[in-house]
Amino acid sequence: MNQQKRFYRKIVYACIIVALLLPLSWLSQPQTTDSDGGQLAQMRERYQLGQAQLGEIDPASETIRLATLGMRNIAANLLWEKANEYRKTEDWVNLSATLEQIARLQPNFVSVWVFQGWNLSYNISVEFDDYHDRYYWVIKGIDFLKEGTTYNKDEPRLLGKIGFTIAQKIGRADEHVQFREMFVEDDDFHGSVPVSQRDNWLVGRQWMLKAEEAVARGVPLRGQSPLLFYSHPVMCLINYAEAIESEGTFGEVAKNAWRQAAENWAEFSNHDFPTKYNVFARLNEKEDYEEKSKQAQAKLEELAPGLREQIREERIAALSEEERDAYNTSPESRTSKQQQMMFPISLKIEVTHRDVADRVEGEDRAAALQAAEEATFADEMARAIDIDRGIVNYDYWKLRCEVEQQDDALAARKLVYDADQAFADAEITQAASLYEEGFDKWRNVLDAYPKLLDDAATSDELIESIDHYRRVLHQLDREFPKEFVLQNVLDADDLYRGTGQRQSTNNKTEAESADPTQSNPAGAAPEGAAAGGENPEA
Repeated sequence: MNQQKRFYRKIVYACIIVALLLPLSWLSQPQTTDSDGGQLAQMRERYQLGQAQLGEIDPASETIRLATLGMRNIAANLLWEKANEYRKTEDWVNLSATLEQIARLQPNFVSVWVFQGWNLSYNISVEFDDYHDRYYWVIKGIDFLKEGTTYNKDEPRLLGKIGFTIAQKIGRADEHVQFREMFVEDDDFHGSVPVSQRDNWLVGRQWMLKAEEAVARGVPLRGQSPLLFYSHPVMCLINYAEAIESEGTFGEVAKNAWRQAAENWAEFSNHDFPTKYNVFARLNEKEDYEEKSKQAQAKLEELAPGLREQIREERIAALSEEERDAYNTSPESRTSKQQQMMFPISLKIEVTHRDVADRVEGEDRAAALQAAEEATFADEMARAIDIDRGIVNYDYWKLRCEVEQQDDALAARKLVYDADQAFADAEITQAASLYEEGFDKWRNVLDAYPKLLDDAATSDELIESIDHYRRVLHQLDREFPKEFVLQNVLDADDLYRGTGQRQSTNNKTEAESADPTQSNPAGAAPEGAAAGGENPEA
């Protein structure tokens, strides 16, 4: 009897297996030239998850993955360890070979390409003394990233990192003068691209624009703020304009470069960026929101005249005696304890728009609540935009793009550049004359645009030339003028170095300063490097 039951059970199991094979076959049919395949094949096609949609199919990569017999993750971990060991022992040949093997094992894992491309261009390149060798490894890292795009086409992170490395590593390295020259002369890298279009800032920008185009086609932007992502191309134009001026190119060429940068900055300002309030905002809308807030507050004041100040006085009266003493004491006379008390005091006596509206009674209450809501929303949006502006140093670069197009600014920069060159060539008398002419021009520029000195970058650029001018005067046995034409530049520099009240001397945006591998320190494999999925971000 028991044997008969076991036999029947096996028959049932066999029938279930056969029954399941039918839907499984229907679901997993491969795609052919005559058929769209099963549901899984159609979903891979719809969501661009098939290998053919992600990028080129590499027979060697597919063979390696099959040969690992399901142990691809273990193999990848072992290779990462070997790569780290080769880097520590400076075995660059084996390191390159190991990186190639890792890429073959995980061709669609973008972090492999990003991390190791950065490793080659930034970490390994600095291990060499000769700048020719350093340049070789910088380009090797860029080529590694470019190879990654063949297996991950339209991947914004890879395209953006290629542009970032070309622009920032070549343009801001300690050897940037030599790197920029070598990059222009690198026929192997550029191929048939005209020499006039080989500037690293412009080439890097083109790759960044490819990343933007990929996002515009619907490819998701992962792991990066949209604000920083879209700021990179326009910053390349600004850096290009700065670079050519630092190399002695002025006149219409420099003016056109700054004009193009200004136009692109305006376009960047008009781009919609997400905010924490689930609405989009533009960088140039801050003043509009501030005006909306003023109008809403004026309406609220009209509905409840004097009520805001009345509430504030009530809250001041409700403070403790010690708090009132601290509040009534002038800022310069407050003790350290009173200064510490002021922040919580300010919170206690703060009167929000809603506080005012809640006190309004009668038929005006609904209108007051509406005005309070509008003012509050406008204030929050203005603050959010202001934070974003700070991240990209919006006000400074907007002003800078406007100023640098002016004839006085162009003339001032050329005169100071020529003076620096004369100083370097020991032509002291000529240098003194050029410095004085250049500083006079700078006086005109700073009088017209005094806010330039709000950022330390402007004074930092001039201080070195002023120091050269001091040395020139010393060699000519002349005293530094007591009423120096750029005395406010010296004062601004002293203010910054003494109190730190002005903005940072680093005139790069936060976007440019960001280290894309800060979450992946050198010598460590990216998180999930040996994960089972080919594209863990999908």
